[in-house]
Amino acid sequence: MRGQTLPVRAAMVSLYVAVGAFYPFIPVYYQSLGIGLDGIGLLGALSAAAGATAAPLWGAAADHFRSPRAVMPLAAGGAAVSAALLSVVTPVLPLVVTAAALAGCMAGVAPILDARALEVAGGDRNRYSLLRVWGSGSFIVSVLLVGWLIDATEITAMFAVLAAALVVTALIGLAFRGQAGVAAAAPHLAGIGAVLGSPVIGPFLLAVLLVWSSNMAINAFFSIHLVDIGAESALVGASWAIGALVEIPVMLGYPWLGGRFGVERLLLVGSSAFLLRAIAVLVLQDPVFATATMAVHGIGFALVLVGGVVYVSRHAPPGTAATAQGVLGATVFGVAAILGPGVGGLLAGWLGLQGMFTAATIGCGLAVLALAWALRRQDRAPLVAAQDRIRAPSGS
Repeated sequence: MRGQTLPVRAAMVSLYVAVGAFYPFIPVYYQSLGIGLDGIGLLGALSAAAGATAAPLWGAAADHFRSPRAVMPLAAGGAAVSAALLSVVTPVLPLVVTAAALAGCMAGVAPILDARALEVAGGDRNRYSLLRVWGSGSFIVSVLLVGWLIDATEITAMFAVLAAALVVTALIGLAFRGQAGVAAAAPHLAGIGAVLGSPVIGPFLLAVLLVWSSNMAINAFFSIHLVDIGAESALVGASWAIGALVEIPVMLGYPWLGGRFGVERLLLVGSSAFLLRAIAVLVLQDPVFATATMAVHGIGFALVLVGGVVYVSRHAPPGTAATAQGVLGATVFGVAAILGPGVGGLLAGWLGLQGMFTAATIGCGLAVLALAWALRRQDRAPLVAAQDRIRAPSGS
């Protein structure tokens, strides 16, 4: 499996080149079509919902066939076709359908790739971060290059990079070999149910949902907040680059950090970093200082993202490696991406941005407590299971 390191790294690069070409610029593209802010918000929510629905199903399919090579190229190829179509369709219904198809197909790639990266990492799953960091680096490069390309040509240039990167991802997926000696995979829906019903993963997902929803509520309006307190456009763009740049050293150091402190403590540190950043956004009114809070966000993002993948992989029921990552992805990039900006937008309308940031900060604090509670349940779960076995009648 160590021979699969190069394909995994290459797939991380190509996938996150696609992500960098798409997510920062798709609202601008929709706006160029004459779609209003409310319509753009609805399209974003629809895409998040499609991704949340599709990610566990793609993961379950990969587990069912016991090989990413059978499923990942299909997901990435479908996303490439959808990206090409999205660049040319203009009527409302085809646009909506194509946007949902693109989100649904793209959502299937990362869980399968993460499951393969964890297999390559072998016994020390903390080393997953050394593979995922290639994605963070390529995201930064992609955002900068695609932004330059759009300025030099037109907004539709983003789709050329997006589709090409997804085609490359699909081709790399064909090089993945099936894992020898894997546990028998559960049927599609049964695998999803097993993950959601896990006494360890289930509470963890609820806590993680609160962690990411609170953080995304702030991020959805952070650029607007910077402009309101006097930041120029260059500073707004730099803020997001700062967050991504900080992720890289944290991910590179994660194997040592994980071995030294454990994934559970790092998850709590990461969620606490989100809380600290939320407090800073709430109280800092200087645009430079507010921009600098993205460095703290980058620390939290790397620790919670990598920690979540590692934690779920350790506790996934047998035969559900990709399914579990799909459920985690649906929780973080689907449900949280709907709830955070959606609820945040409602609160901002009622309370103003400062009022919404206050509510989100409270949410971040509650999220730290919820995560600590969920991680303590992990310690109790084996004990409860053992007690249940002792209490069971003999011969049962």
